[in-house]
Amino acid sequence: MPLDGSMVLALKTELEKEVLNHRIDKIHQPESDELIIITRGQGQNKKILLSAHSKFPRIHLTTLTKINPTTPPMFCMLLRKHLIGNRVIRIHQPSLERIIELEIEGTDELNQLSKKRLIIEMMGKHSNIILVDDQNNSIMDSIKRIPLHISRKRQILPGLPYQYPPSDKYNPFEVIDFKEWLHAMHSSEERSIEKDLLTTFAGISPSLAKELCYQSSLDSNRLFHALLDKEKEALYRSYSNWLNLLHQKELIPIAYQGESHHYRDISALSMEHFEPLHRIVFDNFSHLLEKYYHLKDEYQRLHQKSQDLRKNMTIKRNRTAQRFQNLNNDLSKARKASEDKIKADLIMANMHQIRQDQEFLETYNYFDENQSSIRILLNKSKTPAQNAQSYYKRYQKSKKANIEITRQITKTRQELDYLDQILLFIEQAETLQDLEEIRQELIKSGYTKQKTNHKNIRSSGKKQESGILHFQTEEGRDLYVGKNNYQNEKVTFSIAEKNDLWFHVKDFPGSHVILKSGQNELPSEVLEIAAMLAAYYSKGRMGQNVAVDYTKCRHVRKQRGAQPGMVIYDHHRTLYVTPDESIIGQLKKQRP
Repeated sequence: MPLDGSMVLALKTELEKEVLNHRIDKIHQPESDELIIITRGQGQNKKILLSAHSKFPRIHLTTLTKINPTTPPMFCMLLRKHLIGNRVIRIHQPSLERIIELEIEGTDELNQLSKKRLIIEMMGKHSNIILVDDQNNSIMDSIKRIPLHISRKRQILPGLPYQYPPSDKYNPFEVIDFKEWLHAMHSSEERSIEKDLLTTFAGISPSLAKELCYQSSLDSNRLFHALLDKEKEALYRSYSNWLNLLHQKELIPIAYQGESHHYRDISALSMEHFEPLHRIVFDNFSHLLEKYYHLKDEYQRLHQKSQDLRKNMTIKRNRTAQRFQNLNNDLSKARKASEDKIKADLIMANMHQIRQDQEFLETYNYFDENQSSIRILLNKSKTPAQNAQSYYKRYQKSKKANIEITRQITKTRQELDYLDQILLFIEQAETLQDLEEIRQELIKSGYTKQKTNHKNIRSSGKKQESGILHFQTEEGRDLYVGKNNYQNEKVTFSIAEKNDLWFHVKDFPGSHVILKSGQNELPSEVLEIAAMLAAYYSKGRMGQNVAVDYTKCRHVRKQRGAQPGMVIYDHHRTLYVTPDESIIGQLKKQRP
């Protein structure tokens, strides 16, 4: 686990250096479990990120810009009321635990000295951020309220006294000499060395426990009570060396990278047992944690939010598909209306043969080239002329319905195409901002509602856009790719000029791709790259020999009454390409 006691100590030391005695200037809550605190001191602004994420809890300085909700959550407003303008006078880590307390001093409404503690507990699924009144040690509120029905062991609610999370572990700084250490480690249970270290001392992670064993030339899976005395002494020396590094603050921000260039782990200590991995030393711990956690955090939030949005839109898409099928069934019935006209005509032609109480007419169908026999149901309470009129009326009614149903089918087909396009863009969204722009589009299109406390596309009061993708070929040709329907519209009808080339995957949802070409003839290699981008940013991404249509932008038109980004085109040609991840990756690296 990367965030162990050593890492938290390193972060506490770094925060002391950077924000101690700073005044709190702004507080934001961009996520339900995350805060951004902006401080001001010595002519500099610093941003502190505090996250109570269940998988990625952390505290560190950040340079990232986050999207904030339109209306701040209640906890955020409480923090603003009690903390803005006040100074951070102390930063504390109790007992090498994964807890950091920011002690904040200021004055209250009566101009009396007031102290508050903002405590972040980085404990996996039990992570929390808690505001405590230092005068009476009572909880004012927390980013996650924990009532009795959630936890019988420890409740976190306004008005309750604050207590640290229960722990039966030793504080390593209080277990110094060998006898004390040996007494702490002796357990009645038969446990491995690694498990004994983990369950005995605060601040030790599985990685650190393995490292202490590695430095002692011991297998971490061996039972502690079975070790020889000299082996126990070797393990104690490794433990003491670790404590000395903590006392002397000789901590290093290190990431360990595997062959795939992904970070396998991070540490505040040099880990010899990670030796096969590539070691990268960062300039500070905040930069290390931001690099390590940001992508993991954003990926999980992106996955969760895209899953929610995809679920809602899939339901709407399925309902639309069912409506489309029902309309086609109705059209099939309506098209049988011509049979009613034939029946009416045959009744009129055979009127002299029909009796008043006759239940059906059996005659030859003169409109059929084979003149087959036909049986026509009659209402015996009506005259032959009235029966004919009934069939004529049914024919006229079905004829009108045919026109309306055809119109509805066209409209529903367009809606189905639009929803397929939306689902594609949700699937291919690469950032939370991409998803937010899609959600805003759906609000404007009436497919979802704006939540009162939901984020809009802003951060620190400024509108942000994830941006149309801009690529360049080796020849310097500009390519533009839309990542949602509004961007598609902008790419095709604002950025493009009439002689530029427009690309789109054939018969699938996908992005609009513009190749800036002007009047010039372009080599086939450039056309293939543009077509490959169109195939990659489409439903055909994983396909082979994907058909991509292209034409001059002058031949692309908006569909009348259709949703944004929905177009019709002509005068096109077709290329067949297979998306190549390596070529796309190279284009991404060379983006202007």
